Amino acid sequence: MNDAVNALFYAGEAAVVALAAQHGIDTRKHHGLKADAATELHNKGVLSEDYGSVLRMLNQARKDIWYEGEEPELDGSLEDILAEVEELVEVAEASE
Repeated sequence: MNDAVNALFYAGEAAVVALAAQHGIDTRKHHGLKADAATELHNKGVLSEDYGSVLRMLNQARKDIWYEGEEPELDGSLEDILAEVEELVEVAEASE
């Protein structure tokens, strides 16, 4: 599960960074700004969902695992989170 959380987090972030760059939204290599950018992209109608909360949850889960050595608290099943991140990545790929 640890590697899956890490991979999902970084895949989601990469998709948001790509979309944010296309729409002039600064993410400045900061995890919080990337989550904010996901929310802004939703508010602008670029994303049909607000993925900011997913990125925040995955970032916290990643920190719990790697820095604290704790089991992460996920909002939903790993399969549901995977589906959300897949949707986000597909949007980013389609916008290239």
